[in-house]
Amino acid sequence: MESALRCTSLGVPTTITAVMMNTNYTRMGELATVAAGLGADLRVNVYQPSKTDRFTLGYEQFWTGFTTLLASARLVATSEPVLAAVLEIDDFAGPACGRSTVRVAPDGRVLPCTYWPDSTLTIDDLEARGEGIVDTDEFVAARRPAAACDGCPCRGGCAGRRAIAGDLDAPDPYCPFSRGERLHIDWEAAESRDLPKLSSACTTIVSAR
Repeated sequence: MESALRCTSLGVPTTITAVMMNTNYTRMGELATVAAGLGADLRVNVYQPSKTDRFTLGYEQFWTGFTTLLASARLVATSEPVLAAVLEIDDFAGPACGRSTVRVAPDGRVLPCTYWPDSTLTIDDLEARGEGIVDTDEFVAARRPAAACDGCPCRGGCAGRRAIAGDLDAPDPYCPFSRGERLHIDWEAAESRDLPKLSSACTTIVSAR
């Protein structure tokens, strides 16, 4: 807390990052208020079950979490595809995974997404292919919408979530459109600004009202 206050007092742009899980999804709005008290934004990432599904959000929990958050905070930006679709954000270009992000795991594997479960690509491939790495099978798969999502406003949702679930052809588990539902969330936009990693991960950034 002292470090965050020192950063904001020195004019250093500061963001508090939280992972929304099934244990804390109702408290994201409170956390946005805490971050605002420090002069910081709040960045919310949705839990991905890369190791255990113990903290995975259910469908209703996911949407309760974001509804609660946006009732207490103004939206700076989001690259969470299903949220952008529900909020009808016109300039949302779709997830960056498979298009403009390259992740290198500690074991040297090259991934189109932090949570991508399998990849045969290595640092050697990245060095040899350069920008052409995005034409490999892993990257093509990450940017290809599920067959079930053809024409869906979520643009295929989060490919990482679908890959972890073991079915890239299934819709995003949090996509309401694939269920035939239409959700409405009241929200208010904050001043938009360029922030680090905004386009390289499925994330949502808010500032308290």
